[in-house]
Amino acid sequence: MRVALFVTCLADLMRPGVAFAAIRLLEHGGCTVEVPQTQTCCGQPAYNSGYRSHAAAVALHFLDVFEPVDALVMPSGSCAAMVHHMADLFEPGSADHRRAKAIAERSHELCAFLVRVLGIED
Repeated sequence: MRVALFVTCLADLMRPGVAFAAIRLLEHGGCTVEVPQTQTCCGQPAYNSGYRSHAAAVALHFLDVFEPVDALVMPSGSCAAMVHHMADLFEPGSADHRRAKAIAERSHELCAFLVRVLGIED
């Protein structure tokens, strides 16, 4: 299975070993892992601070980067939650709202993906 890894801001800036460990886990599970070089942030810091328009701008870039992937995996429950709520940043029924909902359907927190999708139990 081909998956994209969303590294997350925290892993990128503070704990890059988390991203490398996530890649090893996914590869151990039989995945081919892609790490898009143009990824930045999911928009959660701006969203949590009340800056919805800034969060929406960041989310649009996120959608552009991850729209082509079959499955998106991230080692962060809060980032995964943001991706699942990203559609709330856009007008219901708009193209961006639909794009965000489509990506949310293909997005998974790392541990949930390993267990629920790959069926790893050890």
